[in-house]
Order: sequence, then structure tokens, then C-alpha cells
Amino acid sequence: MELVEFREALLEQFKFAFSADNTTDKEEFINYVSEVLLEAEVLENTIEYLPFEGIGTRNKKIQIDGYSYNELDDFLSLYVVPSISYGSMGTLIATEANKLFSRARAFIEDATYIKAKSEESHPAYGLAIDILKKYVSVRKYCIYILTDMSMSKNIQTMDDGSINDIPVEYHIWDINRLYQLAESKSGKEDIVINMLEFTESGLPCLPASKTDDYTAYLCNIPGMLLAELYNSYGSRLLEGNVRSFLQTKGKVNKGIRNTILNAPDMFFAYNNGIAATASNINLFESNGSLYITEITALQIVNGGQTTASLAMALLKDKRDDSEEKLKRIYVPMKLSVVSPEKAQELIPNISRYANSQNKVSEADLWSNHPFHIRMENISRRIFAPAVDGKQYGTHWYYERANGQYKQETYKATEASRKRFEMQCPKNQMFTKTDLAKYMNIYRELPHVASAGGQKSFAKFAEYTAVQWEKNDAYFNEDYFKNVVAMAILFKQSDKIVKKQLWYNSYKANIVAYTLAKIIQTVHTYYPEYSIDFRNIWLKQKLSAAWTHQIISSSKIIYDFLIDDNRPVENVTEWAKREACWDNAKNIELILLPEFVKELAYKSSIEEQEKEAISKQKQVSKVNTMIEIANIGIDNWKYLIEWNKTHPVLSPTDLSFVNATLGMEKGKFPSEKQCEMILKVLEKARLEGFPK
Repeated sequence: MELVEFREALLEQFKFAFSADNTTDKEEFINYVSEVLLEAEVLENTIEYLPFEGIGTRNKKIQIDGYSYNELDDFLSLYVVPSISYGSMGTLIATEANKLFSRARAFIEDATYIKAKSEESHPAYGLAIDILKKYVSVRKYCIYILTDMSMSKNIQTMDDGSINDIPVEYHIWDINRLYQLAESKSGKEDIVINMLEFTESGLPCLPASKTDDYTAYLCNIPGMLLAELYNSYGSRLLEGNVRSFLQTKGKVNKGIRNTILNAPDMFFAYNNGIAATASNINLFESNGSLYITEITALQIVNGGQTTASLAMALLKDKRDDSEEKLKRIYVPMKLSVVSPEKAQELIPNISRYANSQNKVSEADLWSNHPFHIRMENISRRIFAPAVDGKQYGTHWYYERANGQYKQETYKATEASRKRFEMQCPKNQMFTKTDLAKYMNIYRELPHVASAGGQKSFAKFAEYTAVQWEKNDAYFNEDYFKNVVAMAILFKQSDKIVKKQLWYNSYKANIVAYTLAKIIQTVHTYYPEYSIDFRNIWLKQKLSAAWTHQIISSSKIIYDFLIDDNRPVENVTEWAKREACWDNAKNIELILLPEFVKELAYKSSIEEQEKEAISKQKQVSKVNTMIEIANIGIDNWKYLIEWNKTHPVLSPTDLSFVNATLGMEKGKFPSEKQCEMILKVLEKARLEGFPK
């Protein structure tokens, strides 16, 4: 697809969406950009749509169309969208870009004025309050122009600025850049770091290991360089598991900070160093020494707290001569260069084993946890019922790893792309963070669902890891159907709320609280009944009773969220507090008679759940036996021989492996033996067994 076709298709998509959903083209554009930048890991949290135009002090024009806050990096980002043209593609010139950047800056500079002039229920009031209070000491402001125009070639770089001594960065995402991102195989815009911008000769390194899959180097990276890299690129340098760990556990380690400030010369001795990966490096040899001059797609897979702590010290401990102390610090770094083709397979494992000695739970290793693999397999296998006159069923596509959906049609023919999209419609694709949001609402945790993608997912991952250990069969086909039912509920509630005359903003929070409150009300006042999620799955849409219930309930929730007596001025921030949900639980919500009629007997639902769990246990047993057979008798014999020179298996372990030899004579290990055999195999692999 060429650039012009890409833009036309995008604009047609916006036209359809805003006419169907009662939105605006700017809102749909922001939603699209938010989705692709989250997927590309440029952003950590969804862009909150917040259209505001006004006149500030000294007649300054003010305009923003959205904002986001990156808690890990402590960055506040504002977004501005110029008018979308449905004719030929325009050009964004430097004069217009500077004008838009100035208007967005004015929102920050005139936050006090906006607060004084705005109604308290308006989202701009809440953001102005946060700029004056919560975000008063952010590390950086980022201002983005998002446009369907093509950026003028005369715009080479945008000079950074500052507001009240806080750095301001300017970014333009024009149609060319969005097109390049859409066409990239990985769906990510890789960071390319020119080390010569930070060091005179590059980063010294020693070759350490080389295989067909990766090449490893040992480096001694200066603490100042590591801090500057993090302050330039933020958490984009951190592999996803590390980001989630830091967000959950806190980004600055007091022990590391103490060493930086009080014993910088001992840092190398005290610190375990960092492990990192890259997709490519450029090397330069001088006087027998090897230097890295450029790194593509650098990802720190272990040592995130070390990196963040060095960066924080450089920014926030200047009065303690932190800059001079950082110059005396060196950090050992193991760098594995992995090809893009092998990255998705190897980097999660590198991350897993690099973190194996740290308190990073399996829940932090998101996409490789068996829960996600099972959900992915179910999503590819079962068809949703055919509805709306269609003569075929469709899949609800669970994207376990970023970019999977796009990869399905990468370089595909037009016919095969259409066939795939017909069977797996784009509006039926959902991601890990989507799933977490839906099921946090299902579990009556709307404040967690409102906390943003990564935080919401981290909480869900903790719960899932514990539940999986208790009984993994709980996560079965019926569970997946409940996930889809929640997706349908959320997506259709979103459309319903947007069409209400009273609706102003805070849609995501209204929807999360409305659905959780309905679920909680059923559990509290109708204990013998349950919501029939299976019926939503079968119909693939909401009934009239559900629609009427959402209309009546959402207005009550909206009034609650914007109540003048709320203890937190910013409504979005208030919705993230557990206290908000505690208060919402006490709201009186009347369930409509027509809605109550559609409830199912709780005993019947519980019986269905037991049956689904039992069925999943049988499926798991069969899959385990199939896996034993697929590994092959020759590999089991090899494991027995390998153990003679690498004695890591106990006699009991070997007895289980020996049971596989009976397959040659048609005698298969029992179900229980198969479970134990796979555990023995995993133990051997951890000890270096290569198969």
C-alpha cells in the first residue's frame, strides 16, 4: 500500500467511525495514533482525548486535543491535532508547526488562568489542577503534533525549550511517519543511538560469545553515559518486563542511590551490572581496541533499577555533586545482539534468565506465561457464532505479543489479507492490556481498570499467576468466552455513553464504573442469580435490556464521578483511587425489571463452570501426552545419555524419563507420569540440556 492509499484508507476509517460512534475525526485520529504508538512502545499509557481551545493571558491562543502521563519516566505529554483535510494531502510547514507548539505550551504556562476560568466538571480544569499540583515537578514535557499532513522537508529538527526550568521536547508525527510505522515488519520504530553523540570514540567492548542466533559483548559503560541515555530516551530503553517490574516495585532503589552519592568508586564492585539486547551495532577498531559507535533497538532486560537510579541522581541530586560522582562510576554490561527475526523468540528468554535471581515473578513475564499462550490458542481455534445474517463464524483474535495481528498479513496478497480480515475482523482483535481491563472490571475493580494499561495489567498478572498455580483449568474456553462477552460489553457501552446528551468526558471511567457497579449490584442484591455472559457470547451483542440498563446506570455514575464533593479535583485521577470505588459501592443502583429477567440462576452458571474446568483438565492431559510423543523417543534416549555426563537428574527423575522408552513397544506413560516427565525435562533444560 502506497502513502496516498494509506492516508485515504485511514480517513475513510475515521469517517465511518465518527459517524457510527458520534465522535469527531480528531478523536478518532487520536485514538488511532494512541493505539499505534502504544504498540510501538513510544507511549506507556493511552492518550486521553481532551479537546480545549481558548484565549489565555496576553491574548495567547491555547489549544490541546489530548494528554498522557508516563509515571515511570515522569513525563507529561500534550497532543495537538490541526484540522484534518479530506482533500489532497497538505504540507505542515515550520511556521504552522511552531504556532501549534506554542498553543500547546500555553496550556501549561497558563494553567492557573485556565483553572480560574474553566468549569470544574470540564476535563481541562482537572488537567490544569494536575499541572499546578501533581505534575509540578515532572522531569520533562513532551508536545506532539499529530497530523494527516506531510511534514515539510524544511523542518529538520525542533529545538528543545523549557518551561519553568523543566525541559520541553517537540515531536511531529505526520502521515509519512505513521505510514512507515504501519509498514514496518515489527510495528515498532526502533531507537538508533549514535554513541558518538555521547562519547568521543564510542563504547569500548570485548567480543564474548557468538552463535547462529546472537553475538555477545562485554562492556564497561560509564554511569554518566547510562544516565544520559535514559534521560534522552526514557523507559523506551527498558524491555517490557523490566518496565512492568519497575512500575510495580518503584523505580529508584535507595541502596543504589546511597552508593552513587556516598561510594561512587565502589559502584562497580557493589553492583551486578546490566544485561541488554540490541538488533544491530556498528563497530570501530582503533589501536587494537573495539568500540561500539551505533546501537539499534537497545533494550535493557535486567538492571532497570540501576539505570533509572543513575538517571534520577543526575537530575535530582545536583546539590550533592551527583554529576561529578557519576563520572567516577562504571557499570558492567552484557550486550546480546539478536537479529530482528529471532528477537521475539530469544529476548523474552534472555529477560527471563537474566532476572531469574531477582524477585521478578512469572507474572512479570507477560506474553510467555502459559495463561497467554492458552488464551491465544483458544482464540485461534474457536469461532464466535455467526450473526447478522453472516453464513460464517469469526474469531476474536487475542494478540499475545505486540504486532501479531499485523504480522498475519505482512507481505500477504490482497486476497489472503481480505480473507484473514473477514475471519478475524480488526474490531474483534484485543491485546493483553485490553484483556486485563475487561477482566479487572469483571472482578469489580474499576479503579484498577482506570489506572492505565500497564498498571492495570500488572495487577491482573499478579492475580492470574496465583490463580494459575491453584488451578490452571479455571482458564478454559468458557473463561475465554466471558472475556469476549466483557469485550462486547465494554465496546458497546462505550458507544452508548458517547451518544447520551449529558455526556461530556471521562468515557473510559464512566464505562468501567458502570459495568462494575451493575455486576456488583447483581452479586449484592440478587445472590441467587448471575449475569448470563454466555448469552452475550451467543448473540455477539447486547440485548435491549442491557442497553437500557447501561443508559440509566451510566448517568448515575457520571454524576457520582463529577460530584463537587469528591476529594480529588481531577476526575480521572479520582477514578483511579480505591476510595472512589469504595464510595461507588454505596450508590443505590436500581436494576430494571427487564434486565433482571435476563439473569441466570447462579447454580446453573456454577455447574457450567465446573463442567468447563473438568473439560480443560482433560484437554491439558491429552496435550501433555501429545507433547511427550512429539518430542520423540530419540530425544528421550538422548536425555538419558546426556545425564551420564551431566548428572543433574535424580534416580526418581530418571525413572520417569525411562517410562518414555516403552513407547517403542506401544506402552505409553500414564497421564500422571507425563506431567512429571515434562517437569523433569524443564529441570534438565535449566541445567543446559540443549533439546
